[in-house]
Amino acid sequence: MAGRPSAAMNLLLLVFLASAFAQDDVDEEADLDFLGWFAKGEVAYLDNHWSECVEAMQNSIADFKRYKSEVIRCRIGCRDEAEAAQPLSPVDIEDLGFFERQLRATLCMLKCKEQKRIKRVGAYSKDILSRFEQLQPYDYIQLCYFQRNELKKAADAAFTFLVANPSHESMSRNLKFFLDLPEVDNNDVTNLEAKRYVSLYIHGVDLYGKENYEAAVQHMEESLADYLQNERECRAYCEKPFDQGWYPEFVPSIANHFAFVLKCKSNCSYNMNNLNGEKYDDLLPSHYHYLQYSYFKVDKLMEAIEAAVSYLLFYPEDKDMLENVKYYKSLPNANPELFKPRKVLA
Repeated sequence: MAGRPSAAMNLLLLVFLASAFAQDDVDEEADLDFLGWFAKGEVAYLDNHWSECVEAMQNSIADFKRYKSEVIRCRIGCRDEAEAAQPLSPVDIEDLGFFERQLRATLCMLKCKEQKRIKRVGAYSKDILSRFEQLQPYDYIQLCYFQRNELKKAADAAFTFLVANPSHESMSRNLKFFLDLPEVDNNDVTNLEAKRYVSLYIHGVDLYGKENYEAAVQHMEESLADYLQNERECRAYCEKPFDQGWYPEFVPSIANHFAFVLKCKSNCSYNMNNLNGEKYDDLLPSHYHYLQYSYFKVDKLMEAIEAAVSYLLFYPEDKDMLENVKYYKSLPNANPELFKPRKVLA
C-alpha cells in the first residue's frame, strides 16, 4: 500500500511536466491557420478579388476540418487508452479511479497535441470557433461565386450555409434568388457539408420504398454505422475548454464544466437529425424500423428480431413494433435468448 500514493503522484507530476513543456514549446506555424485564411478571404472580398476570396475561404474551411479532426482523434484515442490502462490500485477509493483515468487521458492529450501539431487548442475564443462551426465562410463564398457568375456554386454555398443556419433570413432570400434563376436546377443544389450517413439514409429509404430490401439493408447498416461514429465524434468535440468567468472551488468547477459539456453532447443528436434542412426527430431509431422489416423480407429473422427489440428501446409502446415482436415470438422454435437489442445503439 505504501507504493500506491507514490505511483499516483508520479502520474500527476508527469501531467504537470508535460503541460509546462507544451506551453514553452509553442512555435509560430509558417502556414496560415483557418482564422488567417478567413481574414485573407475577407480582405479579398473587400478588394473585389473574387477568385482569391473563394480560394481563401475554402482553405479556411479545409484547415478548420483538419484541426477539428485531429482534436477529435486525440480525445477519443486518449479516452480509450486511459480506459484500457491498468489502474494503479485494484480498489477504487473515493472515486480515485475516475480521476486517475482523467490524469492519464490528460497526459495522453498533451502528447497527442505535440505529435499532431494541434498545439493551438485553447488558443481560439468561443466566438471564433462558433464562426466556423456555423459555416460562416460559406456566406462569403456564395457572394464571391455570384460575383464570378458561377451561379450553381453560389447556390450550393448558400444552401450549405442555410442548412446549418435555418433561421438566417438574408441567406434564405439569397437562396430563393438563386433558385429562381434559369441557370440553376433546383434538383442539383447540394449541401456541401452533408455527412455520409445523410445520403446513405436517403438512398436507403428510397430503396426500401422500391422494395429492394437487400440494398436497403446495406445502405441502412452503413448509414447507422456512420451516424453512430459521427455522434461519438461530436460528443468528443464537446469536451472543449470552458471559461467559467470566475474562480470557483474544486467541486463547483468540475460540476460547471461537466454541465457545459453535457449540454453540448445532448445537442449532438438534435443537430445530426438535420437531413439537408429537414429535421427528423426519430432519425436514429428509424434505422432500426427500416432494418427490421427489410431483414424480415430477406428471411434474416435473427437480424429482424434484433432490430425490432432495439427500436423498442426508443419507443417501448409502439403498437406496430410490439405486434411484430409478438409475431416473432409465436414462430416455431423461437428462442427467448434472441430477443435482445444490439449492444451498440447510440
